Amino acid sequence: MNHWEKKKDPLQILSKYENLKRGTQETVQDYCTRFNVVYNAIPQNLRPLPNLALIKFPNGFDLDMDFQLRERAPRTLEEMQSIAISVEANLMSKRAKVRSERRIPLKEETSLVE
Repeated sequence: MNHWEKKKDPLQILSKYENLKRGTQETVQDYCTRFNVVYNAIPQNLRPLPNLALIKFPNGFDLDMDFQLRERAPRTLEEMQSIAISVEANLMSKRAKVRSERRIPLKEETSLVE
C-alpha cells in the first residue's frame, strides 16, 4: 500500500499554503476548510507554528476583510476563522438590507407616476 500510495511533495504543499487566497465565489467557510486542509497536510516538521498561521490566514482575503480580522486581534486561528464567518454573515445581511431598501423607493416612484 505504501508503495502505491500517492505521496505529496512537501515543497508543493508549502507552496500551495503560501499562495492560498479566497476564490471570488468561495464562501468564507469553504476558504477556512481549504486553508485547514492545506495547513494540516504540511508535514509536522515543516508546518508553520499556529501563531504564524494566524498571521497568514487573513492574507487570503481582500484588504477590508484582512483589516477587520486583524483589528479584532483573535488569539487562535479557530477564533479568527469564527470571526471571519460571522463578519461574512453580517456583510451579507447588510447587503441584502441595502438591496431591499433600494427596491422600495423604486416601487413608490412608479406608483406615483401612474
